Amino acid sequence: MVKLLKIAVYFYTAFIAFICLMPMPHISDAPENSDKIVHLLVYSIFTGLWFCYFYVLKLKKDNFSTSLIKSCSLAFVYGIIIEVLQESLTTSRSGDFKDLIANSVGIFVGVLFIFLAKTQFRRLKSKF
Repeated sequence: MVKLLKIAVYFYTAFIAFICLMPMPHISDAPENSDKIVHLLVYSIFTGLWFCYFYVLKLKKDNFSTSLIKSCSLAFVYGIIIEVLQESLTTSRSGDFKDLIANSVGIFVGVLFIFLAKTQFRRLKSKF
């Protein structure tokens, strides 16, 4: 499980960069701002995965709060980096402040789920 979680965290992080930086055809049928739901879901999962990595695997001495702060900070900074790269490196994508807001809401949703599963996370950590 340890190796699987490590692979999942790094793969998911790279996958987000790949998807967000690849050329995107214009989709005229999609409702305006519908991509914000995707941002919310992606960053909820991102926050949860990195929390598991920090809390359960990476640093045994990290407590719940420290791991939560690290995972939220990483998710927020990563979102900013992706938006800056979209603006500067791609021609079919653009950085969007609304995307950063959607990412932040996703991080918050991830935190809510982490708090709801706090007891399970503590049990899981005790097994490692």
